[in-house]
Amino acid sequence: MADTSHEWARTSVRPVDFSKLLERLELGIGQAARLCGVSIRQLSYWTDKGIVNPIARGSSRTYDYPAIIKVCLIKQGLDQGYSLEGAVAEAEAFLERREQHQLAAMPESELRKLLLTRGDRVREFAGRIRRGLRTYRVSGDLGRLVASVSGLEKLIAFLEANPYIVNTARQIALRVGREADAVQRELDLLEQRRFVQKITYPGADVYRYLPPRRR
Repeated sequence: MADTSHEWARTSVRPVDFSKLLERLELGIGQAARLCGVSIRQLSYWTDKGIVNPIARGSSRTYDYPAIIKVCLIKQGLDQGYSLEGAVAEAEAFLERREQHQLAAMPESELRKLLLTRGDRVREFAGRIRRGLRTYRVSGDLGRLVASVSGLEKLIAFLEANPYIVNTARQIALRVGREADAVQRELDLLEQRRFVQKITYPGADVYRYLPPRRR
């Protein structure tokens, strides 16, 4: 029998890049819950709490590949005996470590492109909530800067999804699965922009979200 293992090389057909396909993956809440092994009620609750962010809300919630990965990681944590808060922290920490590893291996040209894209997303986000936030600059290499912009975006999303939370920077960092020092710096920035309010109690400062005023 003739060897046909490289027959595709002599045609216009090429192997499918599954990573590109996954970037376009969108599942409804029922499909996403079934794929991740959780109930629709669990996924709906996590979405309501801002733990998982769908790409479409309302009566027809839709989840993309990053959201599905996060749900699967949370499910792993719960199966290992973690509380929901602990499972979320473990999932967020894993995703942040993975992103840092990916950033470290990324060429500088791609890092710059990613930074511009994320900077645009933060500016659009800030414009939508009418808080005047435009840029977030930190010292260090491009990889750390990209990660910081991403972290700020996640913090804003968490606060918007949990508008009644009043807690310390350390407790908020635990909820979002990030380093306390980084979250503290970002909260201080958001407090300057009147996105959050800092309330000083004996022994601790707590922060609360300031919703945009209705006109």
